[in-house]
Amino acid sequence: MSAAIPVLVLGAGRMGRRIARMLGADPRFAATISSRDADALALAAASGLRTAAFAGAGLRDDLFALLQGMRAVILTDAAMAPAEVARLALERGCHYLDIFEDSGAAAQVAALAGGAGPLCLAPGCGLAPGYVTSLTAELLAGAGAQSETTVFVGVLPAKRENRLGYANIWGIDGLLDEYTNPCLAVQGGGLVEVAPLSQSESLSVGGTTFEAFTTSGSLDALARRHAGKVAGLVFKTLRYPGHLDYMQFLLHDLGLAARLYQLRTLLTTALPETSDDRVLIAIRQQAAPGAPEIWTRQELRAAPDEAGAPASASATATAAHACAMADLICSGALPHTGLIAPGDIGPALLRQSRFFAVLDPARTAAAQG
Repeated sequence: MSAAIPVLVLGAGRMGRRIARMLGADPRFAATISSRDADALALAAASGLRTAAFAGAGLRDDLFALLQGMRAVILTDAAMAPAEVARLALERGCHYLDIFEDSGAAAQVAALAGGAGPLCLAPGCGLAPGYVTSLTAELLAGAGAQSETTVFVGVLPAKRENRLGYANIWGIDGLLDEYTNPCLAVQGGGLVEVAPLSQSESLSVGGTTFEAFTTSGSLDALARRHAGKVAGLVFKTLRYPGHLDYMQFLLHDLGLAARLYQLRTLLTTALPETSDDRVLIAIRQQAAPGAPEIWTRQELRAAPDEAGAPASASATATAAHACAMADLICSGALPHTGLIAPGDIGPALLRQSRFFAVLDPARTAAAQG
């Protein structure tokens, strides 16, 4: 039997632990998780994960030591600079992946691709960008110049328990980035910037009504790629009704958009953490104005992980895509090296990885809506 493939997971939060757990359950991989947060690392160790501590001599020196002998690194810690980690990974001769939706950070990672050689740089390997980007890219492959596509994604508590209808599921920093940064979209065939929290509409999924509005970061790569090729492409977040009004009150009426540090503190301390969440994905397509709407829908629910512990749907979806990408990259199954942007690898290829099976069974066929 060949030696297990060593992979370093940076960040011991919910996403990092879920990725390390999923990789560690496969005998082909040897996952090690590391974090500068000693408490989070201790929690990971107590749950049976293999851990490695930062020595404290200096971030670059610590990372350089941790990356020794690794085949790939998966960055989940939003406090660490993706480009810095990617640069060190290339120096150490290992592949780089992350789970972020920060288009600026992704561009910095992409700028390193010229020196990647046989290695891969894969930013945005999560839910959206990531899995949802792959699904959308597959649908856009057959879309015509008059087609309109709207992608809806909701990461929500399974039950609404407060007026915001929200909880600390993914991370507050990422949420605020989504809600305050410009959104790239295709409108009228051209690439445009759309204001976040705009173009609101109501949507029924599984008999429940949600509100939808624009947020940033999830489909930037696809918007750039398909500008001039389709008439429309936009991403919207799903929330329980009323969420948008409360967030606009906080951001604009109270002026917290100019004091995000205060809003971050408020939401971090006030919103409950939960692993009992749901992930909703809906993609609406029209081949031309007036044509029937074609819908693709999917819902993922929280379920126990490989060790039987509670695992959120969002963490599992993120881990499944990140692990599938790491699997394909480390096995040499991908058609190219260098930069692998979100959406470059479609579901047909992702299905070659056993990790992708976590997502695939729940996917429903396209339905006329």
